[in-house]
Amino acid sequence: MKIINGKWQDVNEDPVDNFNVSQLLEIGRNVQAVYGEEITYDRISLISSIGRLTDKEESSLAYLLEQEGMLSKLAGY
Repeated sequence: MKIINGKWQDVNEDPVDNFNVSQLLEIGRNVQAVYGEEITYDRISLISSIGRLTDKEESSLAYLLEQEGMLSKLAGY
């Protein structure tokens, strides 16, 4: 699930319906579990992106996040 032109769509770019609403609800639960009530578009995007990672990609991301200063370097700070 992701937001495209202000509307939620699944990976096939279909709008939310009875068949894929569970994916949207799962993203909502995950975002709220991590950030509480402070929900932003970037936080939704981040949690959605993490949810689509393979095991290997997730492991690589975890390694990157553990490296002190790495995110600042990637962000250009």
